[in-house]
Amino acid sequence: MPTLDLSLVTQSVITLLEKKIPTYGVLPAAPALAVSSAPPDLLKGARVLGFYLYHLREEAHTKAQDWPIDDEVPQRYKPMGLALYYVLTAHCEGAAANLTQTTYAEQTIMGLAVKTLRDFPVLDKDTTVTVSGVATPVMAPGLANDANVIRLNLQPIQHQDAIQYWTAGTQPLRLAAYYEVCATLIEPEKPASRRGRVLAYGVHTFVRGTPRIDGTRNAVSFTIPGEAVPRDVQLSPAEVKYNATLEVHGTDLKGDRTALLLSHRDFAAPIEVDAPWTLATDGQVLTVTVRDGIGATPLMPGTYGAIVRTVARRRLPDGTSRDFEFVSNESAFAIVPRIDLVTIAAVGDSRIDGVGFDPALITPASDVDLIVGDQRLTLRTAGGALAPGQFRVRQLPAPPFLLFRFPASLVTGSTVPLRLIVRGAESAPQFVVVP
Repeated sequence: MPTLDLSLVTQSVITLLEKKIPTYGVLPAAPALAVSSAPPDLLKGARVLGFYLYHLREEAHTKAQDWPIDDEVPQRYKPMGLALYYVLTAHCEGAAANLTQTTYAEQTIMGLAVKTLRDFPVLDKDTTVTVSGVATPVMAPGLANDANVIRLNLQPIQHQDAIQYWTAGTQPLRLAAYYEVCATLIEPEKPASRRGRVLAYGVHTFVRGTPRIDGTRNAVSFTIPGEAVPRDVQLSPAEVKYNATLEVHGTDLKGDRTALLLSHRDFAAPIEVDAPWTLATDGQVLTVTVRDGIGATPLMPGTYGAIVRTVARRRLPDGTSRDFEFVSNESAFAIVPRIDLVTIAAVGDSRIDGVGFDPALITPASDVDLIVGDQRLTLRTAGGALAPGQFRVRQLPAPPFLLFRFPASLVTGSTVPLRLIVRGAESAPQFVVVP
């Protein structure tokens, strides 16, 4: 998850140093070690460790990207990858007669700090330090997310180059270590408009094995304004709504027993679909009816992976039977939100009834987007009346539904597309008339 606050990265590393170094039992209990984010020349105190951010650069691999939006400055809608550079140094104060002892103390602290950052090269939401039997998370609350990983790399700065990091004539050369922290993503802006969708495209995957999936597909029917006859379009990879049919095509997709498994980043392991999905296969095409859950596991809109598992039963020479299991490659498809009814109000809030945007299951709420025409509506989570160009998701009375108001910039009487996007998956084409 991108962030606008770089200090959260610094806070996470400082928390690690503060919690871990005392556990080695090397430093005296008093005075206590303090870890600071201040520059090396401003470190003050009897026993202080500094971790100062002195430089940053943009990561090269995030510059050249496919921008999914028409805009004069498209890069503002993609996260900006940064590498952060820190200097690690220690500072101890004492009486002039004890200058040697304070120097030794600084070197001891530096050794413990470097070991800590070597032992914890990757920080994520599960990284903890055990203090007095209690596991303490080190990631700052604003970064404690599945997608956030902080990687710490000690830079191989040559000894003759280290002096360049200190201002000549004003600061003496001090013992220091230099770290690169990557990859930090600067939060992008959210686009106010979005390119039109592609209704037909193909992906061809060739993987040796038994069984083998060549792809997924489904049929979508919609009527373009001004036309009387609906158009039928086949999408591959599939973008299938709830209670619609998903087709998985390939070879050897049938065994003595056949199962379809779905994978997703929310699942610890692929989950096998159950009886309500009504699986059928002839070996070349496997069909299922997509439901809004598998057993007690709800399925929200998003991108999933389809995996076919077949079982071949063979009789052994001793008369017993043995099952041989084969698992296919994985092929992507999308489960999209379903729009059942759009009720347009001449005055006040218009309403969308459907499946796939239950606020009790979707976190964060900003994963739900509503686009009318080329205008992205603003999600309103607080109470009060909606303003033009706003929408909210209502959970009660059940089932959930959407309320929205048309943007004031749309022309009355014009026919515009209505697009509901949940966790990156877009509903089937839908058109409405602006009241």
